[in-house]
Amino acid sequence: MTNEETGTLEKEIKKFELDIEGMDCPSCAMKIERRLNKLEGIHSAKVDLGSETASFAVLEGGPELSIIKDEIDKLGYKAIEQHVDEEDSAAEEEKIKARSAFRKKIYTSIFLSVIIVILGMKDHLEFLSFISMDAANWISLPLSTVVVFWCGAKFMKGFLADIRARSAGMDSLIAIGTLSAYFYSIVILIFPEISGEHHHTVYFESAAMIITFILLGNYLEFNLKNRTHYAIKALTELQAKRAVVLRNGSELEIPVRKVKVGDIVLVKPGERIPVDGVITEGISSIDESMMTGESLPLDKKTGDKVLGGTLNQNSYLKIKTEKAVSDSLLSKIILMVKDAQRSKPKIQRIADRVSEIFVPIVIVISIVTFFVWFSYIGETLSFSLLKAVAVLIIACPCALGLATPIAIVLGVGKAAEHKILFNNAEAIENVNRIDTILFDKTGTLTYGKFDVKKIIAYGQHTENEVLKIAASIENFSEHPIAKAITAEYRSNNVDMLQVSDFRMTSGIGVTGTIGGKSYMIGGANMKQAAKLAVSDRSSSQNIYLYENDILIGEIELSDRVKDNAADIISKLKHESYNIAMITGDSGVTAGEIAGELGITEYKAQVLPDKKQEYVSELQKKGARVAMIGDGINDAPALSKSDLGIAIGTGQDIAIQSADVILVKGDLENILALFKISRKTITVIKQNIFWAFFYNAAAIPVAAGVFVGIGISVTPVMASMIMALSDVVTVLLNSMRLKYLKIR
Repeated sequence: MTNEETGTLEKEIKKFELDIEGMDCPSCAMKIERRLNKLEGIHSAKVDLGSETASFAVLEGGPELSIIKDEIDKLGYKAIEQHVDEEDSAAEEEKIKARSAFRKKIYTSIFLSVIIVILGMKDHLEFLSFISMDAANWISLPLSTVVVFWCGAKFMKGFLADIRARSAGMDSLIAIGTLSAYFYSIVILIFPEISGEHHHTVYFESAAMIITFILLGNYLEFNLKNRTHYAIKALTELQAKRAVVLRNGSELEIPVRKVKVGDIVLVKPGERIPVDGVITEGISSIDESMMTGESLPLDKKTGDKVLGGTLNQNSYLKIKTEKAVSDSLLSKIILMVKDAQRSKPKIQRIADRVSEIFVPIVIVISIVTFFVWFSYIGETLSFSLLKAVAVLIIACPCALGLATPIAIVLGVGKAAEHKILFNNAEAIENVNRIDTILFDKTGTLTYGKFDVKKIIAYGQHTENEVLKIAASIENFSEHPIAKAITAEYRSNNVDMLQVSDFRMTSGIGVTGTIGGKSYMIGGANMKQAAKLAVSDRSSSQNIYLYENDILIGEIELSDRVKDNAADIISKLKHESYNIAMITGDSGVTAGEIAGELGITEYKAQVLPDKKQEYVSELQKKGARVAMIGDGINDAPALSKSDLGIAIGTGQDIAIQSADVILVKGDLENILALFKISRKTITVIKQNIFWAFFYNAAAIPVAAGVFVGIGISVTPVMASMIMALSDVVTVLLNSMRLKYLKIR
């Protein structure tokens, strides 16, 4: 990171996210994004069409949030603040109010448009015979004015914003088309001789119905898009809104965001645990299925850690808060899902660039259409104008803009259902490019929960002495092997020896001093690094204990292969993936595990900092590597691989070096990851194809190329087709991801 970047980050005071209402196409998002990035004091603003949000950081001395919201509102959109106080429902009320106003405009537009259409058909309706055509047209004028400029205000505001920004988007196409029909009708109403026709036809109903159908399409889009965010809604519903804390000897109910680290939180049976913390009093069964995917409730006692969002089933608990709500595991999961849904894969960036240049091209085609019909073919002014308007309306690129973000939102949401989290949307694409899967052994292919199988003592030492010395030193370590040795000793003993000068070397072992004697404990890597002798009876899974460089004991451990590991490996190989394994264990142990799982390519006795070198070796051979590890010691290899997958539970979720996190440590989710990613990319490609195909086919039809064989599209038909195309070609196709069966 450069000094300039560091300085910028140091100046950041707060990050914000705003909901944006009224975005219809990629150019809308790009327009807002460009405007925000031009504001002094705004750092790296990003606007996402799929989630309808704007995220940015305000630097020190930057503009107030109200000013930023005003800038967005000036562009013709509605900015709504998120993350208000839990007691304050102002944001939700504001959204409800905006939606209610939107519905009122739709109802008004439909009602007035129907009246305008009826007035336009008065010659065919006997009960309106008392009204002259001129009178009907003059009545239609104010009614259509309300529809165009009040009901369709967002399109007009967007058009003006496009002019100011010197850009063009969907709003420009709709506004130009609608205003062309509207003002042409006014001119003909005042100066009928200009039309050059016997019947002086006006097109107020076209202007009104264009707005009506597009508003209806927007409303359908809104409802369907709202359903795509089900994953985020389900996660946020897990968050408790309030918590009961013990302060100054009294119980106090407060908003959960005000709970501080160190606060004692009281949780009754049947309530959700509001914070990440440790139990200080009570024993209960905790349902963690919604967080980790663990189907059975877990028994928790004093000293055990619990997660916010999980369910306390049957006993009263006191929990000491270890993390602020914003730093909790659930908050991080929600943030990761949101970030992944907002991020843009490469395929979307291509679609965005195409959309940006597509609108000006459509405007040019519309102008050419008008002049070809009017000047070259010699059709009337009204006919030529209607063909030009039809081109503008039918070619609105909203389907193209929605093609990728809606599929990404649904794909990421489906993955979150299965406790699969993406750090970014590009990972979904990268999954589909992988041909080699490299597994770390411990904790990935095996359970990573070691048991002491046998103790071997040498010289004058007894087995209990060997275990006591090893446990006393390993008591300072958090490694799974250390915990297994310590747990074995504590099962029958309480006292520990006094240890000094404790030191741990990752991937090698630990050292410490007891009673003036130096001890070393480690596995195959330690004996190789220190070039120490071992007994001929040494087993492949042994941990060695040395006293002053003399072997005094061995502890044989067992780590069972996961029940479904062989089946998962077999299925992955059947799908033509190359499988490899890497481990820090001895060659004998690695060979045993690899043989049991049917893995032919593996590398043993690899230190954590050397694992990425093996990834590089595979990549140099042309392999596109997915590294699957526990996300802690494997961090360098996860970063080096083409796709880093951290597998594990609980606190492993915070690993930033991985592209994908499998919260539930079930290998079955690897298959789910590949299936969801493949299906998501397939849907995106289908969406983009149909969006392009639709526009490519619709423009010549609207321009009147097929009029000679009786195929013609009016502006009203164009608006109806355009409004429904988004729903049919993109949204409904994308919704298939929501109901995708994984197993």
